[in-house]
Amino acid sequence: MSNRTDVPQTLTVMEACFTLAPGIEDEFWRAQDRFGPVAAAAPGFRGVIGGPIANSSWLYFGGVFDTPDHMDQWYQNRQHGAMQRKAHKTWFNSVYIRKWRLPAPGEVAEGRVFVETSIARGEALTEDEVAATLAALNESFPEFGPRRFETTNGNFEPNPYQFVGPLEEAPQLAPARYLLLTHWNSAEAAQRWLDSPAAAALGEIGEVDSRVFVPLYHAAGEREGLNVDGMHREWIRTENNR
Repeated sequence: MSNRTDVPQTLTVMEACFTLAPGIEDEFWRAQDRFGPVAAAAPGFRGVIGGPIANSSWLYFGGVFDTPDHMDQWYQNRQHGAMQRKAHKTWFNSVYIRKWRLPAPGEVAEGRVFVETSIARGEALTEDEVAATLAALNESFPEFGPRRFETTNGNFEPNPYQFVGPLEEAPQLAPARYLLLTHWNSAEAAQRWLDSPAAAALGEIGEVDSRVFVPLYHAAGEREGLNVDGMHREWIRTENNR
């Protein structure tokens, strides 16, 4: 555990996606169900979420902790480590992870940011409603210039966002909840989108709440598969690591 004194101890989220090896889906989901109470008992645990992504081959998963130090403690947890090794050996074909935290009071967000927009509803969207939502997003986003949505290094989603849901989450925050995930080159660019009529229109499909996060970097060599920028990690199955 790093306990880095220079990192503000604010709410921290892990933004991650994975693809599964074929034929192990039932085993994987049973293991996740068994492991849920272990995660929930971790210090600083706020929630775990996951779900399908519209028009994507990836599955989303993420965790929320009170602080970066609490998330570091979870990374060092012995049972969690065993699950990670099992995932790499058996379950995952690929995975990427990025971590973000809320700005501290008075902190100015500089450089790229991550926006997590939650849409809570009483029931799941129909396929037609999802399609209409995505069409509206695709029409409006070019005006605001979000970053291309990178998955693994140099690979991108077809649109500059991920639309995730309906979510499986613990604790369950709504009967049906969706996430719109976007990346921006600056907090100012993100805020222009959040203040726009296009963003406000999401309120027509549910109760909307958006949070802007700043990157949580790791030092060089601190995590396996860490990118040179210190905030993106990935693992891809190859012939050498099967």
